[in-house]
This record gives sequence, structure tokens and C-alpha cells, in this order.
Amino acid sequence: MGIARKSAIGIVGQVYMLVVGLVSTILVARLLGPEGKGVLAIVAAIPSMGVGVASFGLGPALGYMAGKDRYPARDLVTAAVVWSLLLGVAVGAFLWLARNTLLTSVMKGMTTVDLVVVLVALPASYISAFTGALFAGHGRAVAIAGLSAVGATVNLVGVVGASVFAPRNASAVVLAVSISSVLNALLALVVYRASFTLSARRIVEITRFATPYAAKSYVGQATSMFFLRADVFFLNYFAGPAAVGIYSVATNLAEKLWMLSNPVSNAVYGLITGAERHDAVRLTTLTSRALLILNGAAAILLFLIAIPLVPIIYGLQFANATLYLGLLLPGVVVFAVCQPYGLYFSGQLGRPGVTSSLLSLMMVLSALLYVTLIPPMGASGAALGSTLAYSTALIGYAVLFPRATDRTVRDMLVPTRADRVLYRNLALSSSRRVLGWVRGRKSS
Repeated sequence: MGIARKSAIGIVGQVYMLVVGLVSTILVARLLGPEGKGVLAIVAAIPSMGVGVASFGLGPALGYMAGKDRYPARDLVTAAVVWSLLLGVAVGAFLWLARNTLLTSVMKGMTTVDLVVVLVALPASYISAFTGALFAGHGRAVAIAGLSAVGATVNLVGVVGASVFAPRNASAVVLAVSISSVLNALLALVVYRASFTLSARRIVEITRFATPYAAKSYVGQATSMFFLRADVFFLNYFAGPAAVGIYSVATNLAEKLWMLSNPVSNAVYGLITGAERHDAVRLTTLTSRALLILNGAAAILLFLIAIPLVPIIYGLQFANATLYLGLLLPGVVVFAVCQPYGLYFSGQLGRPGVTSSLLSLMMVLSALLYVTLIPPMGASGAALGSTLAYSTALIGYAVLFPRATDRTVRDMLVPTRADRVLYRNLALSSSRRVLGWVRGRKSS
């Protein structure tokens, strides 16, 4: 299956997730209001931060080993599960010991019971992240899309069920979301369809092989998760969960754009990693230019639609979310454009340290911006700080990529005539397939 078809299937799956995710967030906003929505945003950020900061680069290492076909799939998935259980329990224990401080500062608004529920489900978040890396490394973009769609559906069912049995109860929704996380992790293992290798020697061997690559990529992974999720914790500390609830509507909408770019990145990851250097460079720049057009157009459309509809759909309490969305969207587009260059340095060149250095700079900058901008500007400061931090990545790659290749900044960002021909052919091909499917349905 070609890149275009894998990407198209992935995008269809992401569009489905977009619809389901929107329904879920609208239900939560309507039922729980800004403060309850803020609590759930904090709850969702905890496993994301935990996996991002405390997986120590093992996820990218699994993707790298799968892409290079270093070990059998059964050995890699066994290591992934063992690492998930160990890390999930260790991080959960650490957060539990620090609960008194956390629940009165960056996690205020959550109850102790909420925290327990989230921590119990934490190993499942690791399993989902690690198996996702394996799917990407093996080039199984269609499986990723399918799992994402099913996961979004399970999450929506959980939210609806919690709302029916315990109306306006944020803790019930927290429990439902955590149960959904566990179910989705188990489903990912089933879909991977690899038997386990219960050999301590093999697990230790894979861990030793993964450690050097993981160490190089760890800083980048941890720092990227910091500036992707830390804004919620900073905002909660300075402004409280109600502000987080309104802001989370904007972040949820803005990050939906990555549902367009992530399937494309998943589809090309294995090819960029395994291709000859010249072909990898061409594919990297082509993908980045395509994401600029795709996500840029989608961002404009999303903002124009959000202005009138957000107050109507979510409620007048959430009207300011459109302002925060406008501030976030440029940074979200820029971050999507940078994804292929991160794949090139980490996968093709085996130099994840380059990406890690850039992301470390972004982390430091984002923290400074949040501390500086949030107290006087509130959620607007968080949104502006995020966009400024995201933009640092593009500036860095605009310097580093031309030095590592024979391409220029213009090659990285400006669509070519060949691109336009490719897009037109893809559009025509897709149209013919849709028309053929419709005619087939009519004739049947």
C-alpha cells in the first residue's frame, strides 16, 4: 500500500476521531461547565506528561528498532509491556507520594480519588504509547488509524455512560476515561497480533540495545511533552481550573489539526528511516510542504467556523476560547510542518540528539513565556507562549536541515510545480474512487 493511500486512510480515521472527539468535549463542557472541563483537562495531561517525561526515550527506540527490523515483533512487544508495567507503577508511586503538594498547586481541582483512578490506569497509557511506536516503525499506519478511531469511540461511550449514571459528576467521567484507556491498551496488544517472548535474557538484551538511542531521544521526547502539556499546569496554578476548562476547548480544537498531519507522518516514518539518503531528503521536504498546505488551509477554515459556532455549541461561558484558538493555530501549523524534519534526523540519520536539542530550547523558552505571560494575560498568555515556543522548532530546522543536506529553506517551505501536479493527480484519483464507489452502490 502506497504512502498516499496510507495517508488517506489515516486521515479518514482522524476525521472520524475529530467528530467523535468533538461530541465528547461538547458533552463534557455542557454537563460540567468550565471548572469540570478544566479538571478533566488536567486529568488527561497527567498520563501524557508521565509517558512523555518518564518513558526515557524507550518509545522512539522501539519505533527505530521496528523500522530497522532489528528484532522479531514478539520480542519488541514483550519488552514494551514489561517496560510499561515497571514505569507505570514507578511513576504512579512517585506522584502518589507527592499528592499533597500537587493537589494544592498544579493539580488543584482534582480529588484524591480522581488521582488514584488516573494512577491505576497509568501503565495502560505506556502500553498504548509503546505499541503505537511499534506500529509506526513497522509502517502500519492503517492499524494506527483504526485503533485511534476505536479508541475515540470507546472514550465517547464512557463519557456518555458516566453522564447518564452520574450526571454532572466529574469524578465519574474521570473513571470512565481511565477505564477507556485500559481497554484501548488491551485492544492495541490484540491488534498487534504478536506472541510474547517470556525471556528475561531477551528483554535485557533489547533494553541494552535500545538504551543508547533512547538516551539520545529522551531529552527531545520529554521536552516536547513539556511544552505540549505544561501550559495546562501553569495555567491551572496561576488562574485555576475554570480558566483551564475554557482554554482546553481551544487546545482541543487546535490539536485536531494534528489529526491531519499525524497519519501522513506515520505513513512516511518507515520510508524516511529505511530509504537511501537522497530519497529520504526528497520525501522529507515533499511531506513538509504538503503539511504546510494541508494544515494551513485547515487552520483558516477551522478558525472561521469556530468564531460563530463555539459560543453556540459549547455555551457562552466558553466564548473566549475562539480568541485562544486564533493565538494557538499558527504554532500548531508550524509544529506539524516540522514533524518530517524530526523524523529525518532521528530516523534516517540516527541523530535524535539534534531534535532533542531543539526541543530542549523550546521547553526552556515555553516555561519562561508561561511564567511571564500567564499572570498578566491569563489563558491568552498560555496560547501566545505556546505558539512562540512552537515556532522555535521551524527556525532551528531551517538552519540545521540545509547544513545536513543539499536543500535550501525554499525547498523546505515553498511548494513547487511538481507538488501542484501531484496534489491535482491525488485529488482526481480520490474523486474517481469516490464516484466509482457511489456508482457501485447505486447499481447494487
